[in-house]
Amino acid sequence: MFADVTELHTALLEKEPKDFVSHYLFEPVPFLFGEDLGARIKWKTRLAAGLDVDPYDIVLTGSGAIGYSLNPKKAYKAFDASSDVDCGVISQHHFEMAWRYLRQIRPAWLSLPQENRRALQIHRRNYVFAGTIATDSILALLPFGSEWQSALDTMGTVTPTVGRDVKLRIYRDYDSLRHYQASGIERLRSELIVVDAPESEIATED
Repeated sequence: MFADVTELHTALLEKEPKDFVSHYLFEPVPFLFGEDLGARIKWKTRLAAGLDVDPYDIVLTGSGAIGYSLNPKKAYKAFDASSDVDCGVISQHHFEMAWRYLRQIRPAWLSLPQENRRALQIHRRNYVFAGTIATDSILALLPFGSEWQSALDTMGTVTPTVGRDVKLRIYRDYDSLRHYQASGIERLRSELIVVDAPESEIATED
């Protein structure tokens, strides 16, 4: 998809964030599958059956989609043998079910490890408002968590994700997915503009 990081940077600068999402996340065959559309459909169909969603409503994101990580903390790391596979699952049904469950403060959650409690707090403040639920630290707490975890474990035995962790975010609708991804692209784009700007254009303090 991108020959190198420089080509990726050029696309980030030239495309508006929402257009970047369409061109490189929603429409093309993800990097993970090369040019094999059939492999993409087969893999998504297998995962969708385990999640009880339509295959069309599974969208690869991150390095598995474009070949490089868009996480600022990973410095555009190339997709390699150690990379996870991140997916967005568009399901209003599962989003609403999870949201109704997470908005309640349950006594049993007070004894959870700090990581899990922090994840719950973040969801109440940020993610749910954005129409997304990151399942990384809370999947086991959700009503459908065991079924989804079983599906993810199965995908770790299926080509081309053998031995890889498959991670999910739930989105209420495609607009939520587009907005969330475009917001991340906008931050990366802003950083690149600052880096590329001549020193004379960068304000400094005396």
